[in-house]
Amino acid sequence: MNIAKTLVLTSLVLGGVGFAAAGAARAGDAVPSWSGAYTGANFGYGWDSGKVGLSPSTDVPELQDFLDDIIASGSFPSSISPSARGVIGGGQAGYNWQLPSGWIVGIEADLQASGIGGSKSEARFPEFFDATSTSVEMKVDWFGTLRGRAGYLVDPQWLVYATGGLAFGETSLSYSEADVTSGCIPDATICGDHTASGTRAGWTVGAGVETMLAPNWSVKAEYLYVDLGKRSFTAATNTPIDFNVSAKYHEQTARIGLNYHFD
Repeated sequence: MNIAKTLVLTSLVLGGVGFAAAGAARAGDAVPSWSGAYTGANFGYGWDSGKVGLSPSTDVPELQDFLDDIIASGSFPSSISPSARGVIGGGQAGYNWQLPSGWIVGIEADLQASGIGGSKSEARFPEFFDATSTSVEMKVDWFGTLRGRAGYLVDPQWLVYATGGLAFGETSLSYSEADVTSGCIPDATICGDHTASGTRAGWTVGAGVETMLAPNWSVKAEYLYVDLGKRSFTAATNTPIDFNVSAKYHEQTARIGLNYHFD
């Protein structure tokens, strides 16, 4: 999904929540106070349109010409896009300081369970070489953020804000290669697989709107871009030919949250 589509989706999410909340917000005439601690829950969707890069290599000089011929024949893709996406949900907690000028600054932390993931296989049928099947899988198992927030009250009950800070989460990357024509024969055909996972730290930036529905309760709609860095490894095969595999985890998320504000 490109940036233009992302902005359209985010606008629809924000607009839909704002329209639904407007009637409830009018029900109370009291001017709300935004200062203080709050906690809540959220639910949304995330997606990653990045690619998994693939590059075969060998440490055996005698095999380099053979490997060059295989690459030139188109036996292996140079990249595959698994189109990772899925539902996210979790909780958040934070603290606001309401300034006399109408500005609000604060800090917020959240932790998300993530269903963002995707896999894809690609078969190749090169001339003069065996057919191959290459498969990749990307996943974000969970992630969280610790962010600053700064916004302006366009109305006593409506806050428009920007946010950004630290991101962290667990990502995994899997790769497999198979010889479709001859099967996996040690020292003869190129087959292999490898999986790597672990926690990565990165950064996040985004924006949102939040409105007070009733005393102590608010609802928000938010877009976050989450960069969880790069994962890479070298996957061994049945032969002295290895595959260098890498992927960047650039997640885009749109979510709706409900907060309870403590007195």
